[in-house]
Amino acid sequence: MIAAGECMLKLKHLTKIYRTTEVETTALRDLDLEISVGEFVAVMGPSGCGKSTFLNIVGMLDNPSGGEYWFGDQNVAGYSETQLAELRKNAVGFVFQSFNLIDELTVYENVELALLYHRDVSTSERRTRVRDALERMKIAHRARHNPQQLSGGQQQRTAIARALVARPKLILADEPTGNLDSTTGEEVMQLLTQLNGEGTTVVMVTHSHAHAEYAHRIVNLLDGAIVTENIRQIL
Repeated sequence: MIAAGECMLKLKHLTKIYRTTEVETTALRDLDLEISVGEFVAVMGPSGCGKSTFLNIVGMLDNPSGGEYWFGDQNVAGYSETQLAELRKNAVGFVFQSFNLIDELTVYENVELALLYHRDVSTSERRTRVRDALERMKIAHRARHNPQQLSGGQQQRTAIARALVARPKLILADEPTGNLDSTTGEEVMQLLTQLNGEGTTVVMVTHSHAHAEYAHRIVNLLDGAIVTENIRQIL
């Protein structure tokens, strides 16, 4: 168990290179970064700077080309897809700009889906966790509705409920307010801040300077490298 304040993520000389038969593109170059348990970190930068690649590697959806990625005391840079999937399932929750909900499933079923591969979670506990997550996100009254019947804010609340239902150590948010109006976007940021205040580590990619201000630290990327880091709040 990683305690609050200890290092959760450590990237050391991390690189990611995409190669085709004709082109070689360096998406991340010699990246060094540490994120502590309980931090809220915002990652910013222009389009094409490597933000999405960074989030995919941190979320164990992709492997680096070189360097080290430590998740707690595990160097996962060389893990197999099976090992990454197991760790990702137990440790990481995702929130996306496009919500990524399944239209054919109800709100309840979308959130429940995150627990179906957890064999150690019984059916009764699964029901309790889903209900608790929906109530916490103030979306329980829409449990039997399908995503297309919801507003954008309600869809994002559902996506956050799905992200937290497995009780992850880390939430990765990719432009979580990008498809929302300003009022609803502020509500989503307050929800993420609340989760962070309760101990969940949050790493968020955003283009919004206003929403980045919610973070403890802002990391700016340019051409796949960290160019500046700004501390917003002392932990």
